[in-house]
Amino acid sequence: MIDMLKALAEENRFQILKLLSEKPLCVCEIVEKIKIPQNLVSHHISVLKKANLIDFCRCGKNNYYTLNKQSLNELVKILTAMGDRR
Repeated sequence: MIDMLKALAEENRFQILKLLSEKPLCVCEIVEKIKIPQNLVSHHISVLKKANLIDFCRCGKNNYYTLNKQSLNELVKILTAMGDRR
């Protein structure tokens, strides 16, 4: 969970997750949308994968990235439960 929260704390990674919530994207599409260099997008993708926040599937020469909705839902449940404790 700590890795997830650290990954979400960076603005570009949060932007990438927001984009992936709309539809699967490859790195080149993410670069085009958030206007940062490809090497930085690749780095952010690596951090998000390590935190188990995104998945990917290979389609031809490209990897398409998607949200790992199960992991995100688990994180939301944990944070909600923490907020409900009194």
